[in-house]
Amino acid sequence: MTPRLSKRQFLGAAAASLAAPYVRAAAPVELRMSWWGGSDIHKAQLAALRRFEARYPNIRVRAEYTGWLGHLERLTTQISGNTAPDLMQINWNWLVLFSRDGLGFYDLRQLGDEVDLGQFDADSLAFGTMAGRLNALPICMAARLFYYNASTYERAGLPLPTSWDELFAAGPIFRSRLGPEYYPIDLNLQDVVAIGRAWLLQRSGKPLVDEQGRKLNASESDMQEIAALYRRLVDEHVTPSVEEHASYGNVAPHEMRSWINGRYAGVYQWISAIGKSADTLAPGQRIELGAYPLRAGAVDAGLLYRPAMLHAINADTKHPHEAALLMSFLLNDEEAVRALGLRRGPPVSARALKTLADDGKLTGIAWQGREQVRTLPNHIHESGFFEHPRVRDAFMEAFELLGYQRLDVAAAGTRMYEDVNQILKRVIR
Repeated sequence: MTPRLSKRQFLGAAAASLAAPYVRAAAPVELRMSWWGGSDIHKAQLAALRRFEARYPNIRVRAEYTGWLGHLERLTTQISGNTAPDLMQINWNWLVLFSRDGLGFYDLRQLGDEVDLGQFDADSLAFGTMAGRLNALPICMAARLFYYNASTYERAGLPLPTSWDELFAAGPIFRSRLGPEYYPIDLNLQDVVAIGRAWLLQRSGKPLVDEQGRKLNASESDMQEIAALYRRLVDEHVTPSVEEHASYGNVAPHEMRSWINGRYAGVYQWISAIGKSADTLAPGQRIELGAYPLRAGAVDAGLLYRPAMLHAINADTKHPHEAALLMSFLLNDEEAVRALGLRRGPPVSARALKTLADDGKLTGIAWQGREQVRTLPNHIHESGFFEHPRVRDAFMEAFELLGYQRLDVAAAGTRMYEDVNQILKRVIR
């Protein structure tokens, strides 16, 4: 199915050919570009860069790529030391870390001839805007959705859950029919934070962080409610305990043996990352998109919907036009789009979507997830400070203490409320 284009996107695409052509620099230009990802991403991205260099022989791109772990720390060091790459892949919540005033990255509206902003709708542009300056363009939009190992559910004699009640009911059935090592879904502590937020928002209809007030947009009893939710998920055998997770060591969820062989039969995963979970399943295992559970009377799904990743240009780059040209190539050009496919999730660019649609590539669980998001009530945009590392760690620490039974539900909720509010007061300026 070819995606429908907004009027803005259609006019932008039609006008693209009228953009001023790139004027080749007199001397060869070398750009540096950084990103994170797995080996499949690295191969695809490098292939796209080689195509760019073939198109623009006077520009060379030096690739700097890593896995996810440690990438933020590396980029923080580079930015603080004025050694950041010309073009960099960033996480959405990093905008509030590096460019609260909009000056941390180049204003892309000054580079409109090369970037082709007409391929992006108003919402996606708003996500990359800080203090009125367009700092970044989203590569893809993402949300956390529920994905299940349909093969394991079939062995348990259960359909995939369609509601919170069905998910909770699956826990005891998994334990009795398949054994105590089988669980309906695997949730690490970061997943629990995200699910707790969704659980509250479905009732309250309010973002969790009040950025203007520099505090939680929730009460102490709300925090105790999500602490009780996690306690119930563990006690009713819906998800493994924190102790069981710790026994695997520092292993990525999609690389855990229990996920690979189907004992952990679900994940709450980003659309943009679900491919790696599907790829590690053992032969005979089948992953499917599940329904998104909603509480009775939910006013919003509570999706954590935002750019999965964005491209931004170094505010101090010596080659802004060439960096913009590379950015636009990666986001919009048919050759780059085909090289990357859906490995980063469904792209935002209207031209990229059309390219993949024409090729019949808009299929699979990542695309199904994107289409599910479009059907859900999704009106609340969360503050980037919800994903601030210190805020995230404060939530996770309270859940961890609850998981190890060093705090009870009431104390864990109180700790979250007090610690997160103190942190928000300090980090929001």
